[in-house]
Amino acid sequence: MLLYGEATFENRLEALHQLVAKYGHLKPLRVLADVRRVTKMSMSLEEQQRYGVYLAQLPAMSGARIAMLNRVELNTTAVMRAKAKENGLELFSFFTEAAAMKWLVSTAEVPG
Repeated sequence: MLLYGEATFENRLEALHQLVAKYGHLKPLRVLADVRRVTKMSMSLEEQQRYGVYLAQLPAMSGARIAMLNRVELNTTAVMRAKAKENGLELFSFFTEAAAMKWLVSTAEVPG
C-alpha cells in the first residue's frame, strides 16, 4: 500500500477500506504500508488516535502483520501505531523495504 502527498483522515480511511475490500480475505493479512512519500501530515492528534483505534478494531485486520516504511526525518505513523498497539494490533516501523519484507515473510512475531 503506497501512501503519498498529504495525509488526511479521509484519505487514510479510503486507502484502508480499499485494502480491506481487495485483500481482507487473506489470513494472515500481510501489509507493507509505504508512507515515505507522505509530504505533509494534516491529521489532527485526535484524528491520528481515532485512526489507530479504528485500524486495530477492524475485523479484517485481526492478526494482520503490518510493516510501515517510514522516512527517518518525517515519521507520520507514531501516534497511530501507538493507539493501534493499545487496542491489540501492533504495527512495526522500518526504514528499508528489504528489512520490512524479510519480516513480513518470516514466522518471527517481532522483527529481529
